[in-house]
Amino acid sequence: MSLTASGERSARRRRVGVFALLTALLGLQLALGTGTSPVFAHAELLETAPEDGAVLDTAPDTVELRFNEPVQVVEDAMRLFPGDGTPEVLTARTSNTTVVIDLPADLGDGAYALAYRVVSADGHPIGGALAFQIGDGDYTAPDTSLTPADPVVTETIVSVLTVAQYLGLLSLAGLVFFNRFVTRAPTPAEPRIRKLSRISYGTALASSLLLIPASGARVTGNEFITYLPETGDLVLLPASTWMPGVSWQLLVSASLVLVFGLAALLVDSRSRAAGMGVAALGSATVALCVPLLVGHTQTVQPVWVMLAADLGHLVTGAFWVGGVIGLLCTLAAARPANPRGAPRIRPNTVVEVVARFSRYALISVIVLAISGTVMAILIVGSWGTLFGSDYGRFLLIKLGIIAAVILLAAWNRLHFLPRITRQPSERQQWVSLRRTLTGEAVLLIAVIAVTGFLTNTSPTAAHEHHHDAGSPAVRVQDARLYAESQGLTVDGALTPASTGENTLTFRLEYDGEPVTTEEVTLEARLPEQQLGPFTATPQFNPDTGGYEALLTMPVAGEWQIQASARIDTYTQPIVIVPIDIN
Repeated sequence: MSLTASGERSARRRRVGVFALLTALLGLQLALGTGTSPVFAHAELLETAPEDGAVLDTAPDTVELRFNEPVQVVEDAMRLFPGDGTPEVLTARTSNTTVVIDLPADLGDGAYALAYRVVSADGHPIGGALAFQIGDGDYTAPDTSLTPADPVVTETIVSVLTVAQYLGLLSLAGLVFFNRFVTRAPTPAEPRIRKLSRISYGTALASSLLLIPASGARVTGNEFITYLPETGDLVLLPASTWMPGVSWQLLVSASLVLVFGLAALLVDSRSRAAGMGVAALGSATVALCVPLLVGHTQTVQPVWVMLAADLGHLVTGAFWVGGVIGLLCTLAAARPANPRGAPRIRPNTVVEVVARFSRYALISVIVLAISGTVMAILIVGSWGTLFGSDYGRFLLIKLGIIAAVILLAAWNRLHFLPRITRQPSERQQWVSLRRTLTGEAVLLIAVIAVTGFLTNTSPTAAHEHHHDAGSPAVRVQDARLYAESQGLTVDGALTPASTGENTLTFRLEYDGEPVTTEEVTLEARLPEQQLGPFTATPQFNPDTGGYEALLTMPVAGEWQIQASARIDTYTQPIVIVPIDIN
């Protein structure tokens, strides 16, 4: 029996084993997925006391907001807007899952709007508003002009910094693993690898430090950077404003990156002893665990399963990012500096390194499949959320890019590696391998970018869409409402289209067919003042074939009414109608 035949049978057995494992994994996913309702990794407001739109005989002492999980109060984020005065900052406290807001003792008759902002355990800010009235009179609507706009720039900055943090941590930990397990060289790592390790550490540390004020600004609802057109200056948010939004997780994360990232960098670059290798890997792993302190891993149950899956995901990502970068550096070192010079690394050594990385890659794909499936089931929880939410769409994009990376890696292993092993001196083989590895590196950066935005996207934000110039045409005439989007048509009227309580009567059609489902939701927002959402559940009238709902819009301005309807298990279109409230 030849070694070639034996190796082919061994490879065949490994492929069969991997196929069986992935088949079992798919069965596990279907079994869990079909019986699991969406597990929302985000706090949701369940009820308020008094209710939104309530008309009260006497002023209450407090307003209570009950959420589905514990939340933290953001300092100076509770504001009461009276109908004939300036907004007043209120004090608030938490009791289990309830936020208790103290109202002024001398609150008189009138119309009021209460804007609130809290932060969930996964670090996402949650804002909204509720309206109530004391007395039966016809009162002036509250003026919310001092409410800050939605901090879009801050959200973008936080996402970009999260991407940079992931890239730095994955690269640093991956290069340490590559040096210790893949190259196994008795001498220090290549100069290129050492330089990239320093850059990775600097990127991870700088982004972790900058995430402290940027995330604080995000939580408090302020822009971290503001452009002044009069002077052309960029002004940073004062520390006194963003400090109330800083959590202990951000401070601990930056400290861990500073200490353990530096330890991994120094130990790995200065010593090749086995004991020092363990110390370097341990330090790099601790630094790599920083993303576990924030995000959806903190709220998804069971937490220990989510943490284990996320850690497996991070370790696998570090292996691929650091491995591909290390291979590119190794290939560059195998090229002579000049046509007559000798390479720093022999081609046969490079072949061994590539083969060793390929073997580890097979294990990493299995870990990636298991951890990714578990995380998707726990966070997303249903096919409808997967295809109908921003989080689900980001996840699908990420899965598509990862599939492309795995296909390129498989092509390297099955096509290039055998040919390079047979003919290590053939230059064209190395050129082709370098090109595919470069492609993998670009795709991995894209995966990290998508992951950074996933971290800052809530699975429960599936229905928060904003109207812009690229949206379908919307016509608003007087109190008449008509809009078309995603196949859903809304045709109705708002009465009286003024501040306070309004009656919305409307019909729904989807792809030209009448909609009669009871799963219809309405939300009203005033985006420019960051007020809302005010929600309503419309009632279907089988006699008229239409819906009717009461919507409270306590403030004058350019409002947006969002309607969504559950058509079937996987379809929930959304349409938004802008309307002037006087």
